[in-house]
Amino acid sequence: MTTDSFPNDPSRRRAVLVLQDHDIERCNYEPGEARKLLDEEAYVLPFPLRTQGEIPIALQNIVSARLARPGNMLVQSPYDDNFYEEAALAPQRFALAKHMYFSTLCMHLGAKEVTVEQIDLSTRSGKSTLNVKGSRLGANTQLDVTTEELEKFSAQMHLRDEFEGGAADVVAAEELLRRTGLGLDQNMRALVEMRRGGTNPLKSRKIVLSLSNEAKSNLNVVGRLSVPKFVKLSAEYDRIVKENQEYKLTVEVRF
Repeated sequence: MTTDSFPNDPSRRRAVLVLQDHDIERCNYEPGEARKLLDEEAYVLPFPLRTQGEIPIALQNIVSARLARPGNMLVQSPYDDNFYEEAALAPQRFALAKHMYFSTLCMHLGAKEVTVEQIDLSTRSGKSTLNVKGSRLGANTQLDVTTEELEKFSAQMHLRDEFEGGAADVVAAEELLRRTGLGLDQNMRALVEMRRGGTNPLKSRKIVLSLSNEAKSNLNVVGRLSVPKFVKLSAEYDRIVKENQEYKLTVEVRF
């Protein structure tokens, strides 16, 4: 973790910790604390900000979103390396973003309807399932926190998208996968291939889509950081990092 000028290389700022100047100075003189901030994929953003010349787009986005607050731990989006979320909110926000991109991909491929049938949330403390058709929650072990998180997540989702339908725009679909880095998702690539053309086009498909795979790498950077004890992070941050949330959707797509 460095406190040099804001990195242009996205791989050197996958996690960003906002620290006040006096906390950075304290790290330098307290034994062993400076070593805790050493990580090649993380950056310490000094507060108050000191900017000279042209401000990088990523830093502009952090400032405009009012994320540059002392003690804030930020995580880089896996879909756009110039955007960040607070670490405590990142697992849900990134999962919602992937669902949006999936629905957009289906739109490019000529879908008429994208329907979420089931939402699963797994953590180290348990698993909860929301059956959307029956509006029923099921869970096992440590129900309370996991179930509450799943309810908050589902309340932010569009569970059914309808489109006019039409011919697949494979070029637009492939550009979306390239731009967001979602080309490695096998379910999304399979949809593109099966709608590419031919005499027997795909009419419907039901898939289980992981909404958390792409975010794991950046969240792991946050998880391995050893933040000095005198830097106060929220209790919500500690809980989310330890829980290792994973969201999955069962989705039906009709063309």
